[in-house]
Amino acid sequence: MEEGEAYLTADMADALRATLRYCPVLANEPEGRLAAIVDFTFNLGAGRLQASTLRRRVNQRDWSGAAQELRRWVYGGGRVLPGLVIRREAETLLLF
Repeated sequence: MEEGEAYLTADMADALRATLRYCPVLANEPEGRLAAIVDFTFNLGAGRLQASTLRRRVNQRDWSGAAQELRRWVYGGGRVLPGLVIRREAETLLLF
């Protein structure tokens, strides 16, 4: 259990660092916005954030556009996964 929590903590710290590297504007935004994009980065990886339109929208502080972009990331194996729809909606709520 302790080892698993240590891995999770390290992975979350990595996701936080990557998110702030690619979306530095989040350092001065409400915590919920940062949490939403860190969750995205944790779930999909820093490379996906780096190359995404989501990153551009966040750095422009276009929160409606960022929400639209988050809602696009719901596919797994070429189909919409209900769990990802729920996750992206939860992240979207944190943006506002």
